[in-house]
Amino acid sequence: MFKKIVIISILGSSMLLAQSSAGINITEDDLEIEGILDSRNLAALQTSSTIFQADVNFLNIDSPRKKAKMIGLGVGATNKLEGVEGIELTFGAKFIWSSVDGAYDDESFTALPLMAKIRYAFPPLMFNIPPISLEGKALYAPRALAFGDSENYSEFRFTADIEMIENVKVYVGYRNIVTGYKLKDDYVFDNGFYGGLKFTY
Repeated sequence: MFKKIVIISILGSSMLLAQSSAGINITEDDLEIEGILDSRNLAALQTSSTIFQADVNFLNIDSPRKKAKMIGLGVGATNKLEGVEGIELTFGAKFIWSSVDGAYDDESFTALPLMAKIRYAFPPLMFNIPPISLEGKALYAPRALAFGDSENYSEFRFTADIEMIENVKVYVGYRNIVTGYKLKDDYVFDNGFYGGLKFTY
């Protein structure tokens, strides 16, 4: 029931703003729902060239070896890199909550990592192929930004997407997520490749 509520909330909220998106990606054992709310078409927020984005994701892992879930809520500011066509940079922060059944006595993990993202969109119709973009994202929270029994948090992602039809993208990616606990070894929450679909509005 909880999973259904989160999925419906993310998909529904992603339709509120133009240039927003909703995506779903999977592996053999993982399911992730992602949503981005984009301010670029809101007149009240067009006082500068900077774009404000809010993003939310829900990651559920259900394998014979591990059952875990993670929720992330973030906000960032995006703008073009001066003098370089096609590159956008985003800087912000994201609240992370996660739980792993049977690990560390079912302790939950909370942190507020800082976020940096770079995205490159190839020029339109380059090589006579549909639009392609590459994106890299890194998040890190030291001890000062981790709460309770949490010690640190790190996340790295790399994705490549192609817009096969208008407003629909197919993408593949790699993610590595590590949650650190006080007085315990760091825990590899998730690590591996995934593929999915993304819808933009």
